[in-house]
Amino acid sequence: MRRVRAPQVIGAAALLEARMLRRSPAELFAVWLVPLQTLGYLAIFRFSGRADLDAYAVLAPAVIALWALALLRSGEIIANERDNQSLEAIAAAPARLELVMIGRVAVITLASWVALPLSALTGWVFFGVVPVVADPGVFALTYVAMSLATVATALLFAVFFVNSRSPRIFQNSLSYPFYVLGGVLVPIALYPEWVQVLARGVYLSWSADLLRASATGVGLQGWPWRLAVILGLAAVTSVVAHVLLGLTMRNARREGKLGLT
Repeated sequence: MRRVRAPQVIGAAALLEARMLRRSPAELFAVWLVPLQTLGYLAIFRFSGRADLDAYAVLAPAVIALWALALLRSGEIIANERDNQSLEAIAAAPARLELVMIGRVAVITLASWVALPLSALTGWVFFGVVPVVADPGVFALTYVAMSLATVATALLFAVFFVNSRSPRIFQNSLSYPFYVLGGVLVPIALYPEWVQVLARGVYLSWSADLLRASATGVGLQGWPWRLAVILGLAAVTSVVAHVLLGLTMRNARREGKLGLT
């Protein structure tokens, strides 16, 4: 059997996902909801007299869109392939399912970057929030690191999706807990101490904190090691996902459960 190189598989999967998104832009529904979310958060903060939290209201919808699309897409890939009875063919092919997932989720994650300028534009047009970033370099690095960690986490959840009769159960139940533990809108420093301990194990909490700090210029101390934590969590998650998904696929092939519905 001819050996297929990883970059080829990832590239082909990414191209497939890009073509699917072009034909069905509705898949980016989380991005199209961003203006409404931004308006809602800004209205709440302004009504409370907290215009100093404008950056929080603008950044939160973008982070939510990034996580939601990656999580939902990773589950939909498994569910759709199973419904089409093509999951077995992917498992039998020389290309690993892991590489296919990386390519496709990476594209949807990149597409979700549209949410950030869309949120900033909404805040500027309706509330006069000037989209200024105090440290653009740190902000960009953090956004890229957060995106890498998102792809890694989506890959890890693919393990649960493969083993589940209905991946959508996990999709629906994992969204909001990660928004809370990730401190997407409310900094985890305001949480009870025991919740903060749990939140520090979620890459979104480090990402959201550093994004807000780099946007406002407040609390930016120690940003290199904070960025390293995000990348470290991404690396650990990738390794765990690689091992577990490999074991899952071998067990599923041996037991004939890939097509389970």
